[in-house]
Amino acid sequence: MRRKKNILLIIETSRAFGRGLLQGISHYILEHDEWSVHVEDRGLLESTPSWLQNWKGDGIISRTSSFAVARTLNRLAIPLVELLGNGQQIVPEIRSDEDEVAGSVVDHFVQSGFTDFGFFAIGNAWWSQLRQEAWIREVQKRGGQTHLFAQAGRGRRVFYPVWEPRYDLMMQRWLRYLPKPIAIWAVSDALAIRLLEGCRRVGIQVPGEAAILGTTNDTLLCNIMTPPLSSVDLNGFRIGYAAADRLAWKMKGKTVQESPVLIPPIGVIARQSTDMVALPDKEIATAIRFLRDNAARNISVDQIAEASGISRSTLQRRFRNKIGHSVEKEIMRTRMERAKRLLRETMFSLSAIAVKTGFATTDYFVQAFRRECGMTPHQYRKQIQAVFTTD
Repeated sequence: MRRKKNILLIIETSRAFGRGLLQGISHYILEHDEWSVHVEDRGLLESTPSWLQNWKGDGIISRTSSFAVARTLNRLAIPLVELLGNGQQIVPEIRSDEDEVAGSVVDHFVQSGFTDFGFFAIGNAWWSQLRQEAWIREVQKRGGQTHLFAQAGRGRRVFYPVWEPRYDLMMQRWLRYLPKPIAIWAVSDALAIRLLEGCRRVGIQVPGEAAILGTTNDTLLCNIMTPPLSSVDLNGFRIGYAAADRLAWKMKGKTVQESPVLIPPIGVIARQSTDMVALPDKEIATAIRFLRDNAARNISVDQIAEASGISRSTLQRRFRNKIGHSVEKEIMRTRMERAKRLLRETMFSLSAIAVKTGFATTDYFVQAFRRECGMTPHQYRKQIQAVFTTD
């Protein structure tokens, strides 16, 4: 009987993203049944465990958050896959595709008519800097205005920045002077929650005057917030699975793909904190709100034009100018977002979801979903529910 490989996972269990990574690794282990794994409860910023320097095994997957942990891992001279590091001496081998992450966030806001975009981060972490740079590029592509929190990218390079009390007043001052309406992206859900509290303290309505979106989609935290917090899901499940696959190749002594391997996000998981229309064009704002409220009824462009009080041709022209695509495309996009939510959060059959999203037949729904989303509804549900079971 072949001996199973002894694998060590130095990954935090205290955060939703770390648990998503572990879920992906677990899926790989179930498929291959070749590993025996050691893992323990830990936080991202915990110190080096005392037993680590004496650990004997075949491979390690780590989210290294300090040089002390890194030095201990290097002394072990065991095949290693790194998922965090400091971006310089220690680099991640598999990570999120920050261009696609930022693109999905900016698209989400643009579709609601925003032209002013805030970015909220603290400290100088490599992943936060990449996210900020990608966000600036995506906003500029769409002709928007960028508004950076002063502490984004400041200070010495760190693995993972920690909130300091002095940031509270700085955040509140920044929020007060931002133009309104404003769409703000926070680089983590924890920081997005700070923003929600900051907005409450200075009297900014969310949604209404500001739309706030977090990162990593910690479903427990996002859903208990008031209002529930929209967030972009980085697809930790797929990152974890890819890390396990890479470690397997390393342990066999085989050449692996050049780092980093970039994993696209699942995308924005929309909740109430970004549910607003930020257009000064009142007719087009009315059209978008009517569309979102009624898209599941398979409404027509003529009905939307009537609700907004303008002609069909005027609606189409002004809609393209303000939103960047046709009314028909926005109807389909809205129906697809509703379908994704039902696939994520319910166990409704595909036929029931087809009815609830305004499709005449299940076959037409499946064809449309495949065309718009690049996979079938069944494939989407299988992928997304694997991720959401982590919480």
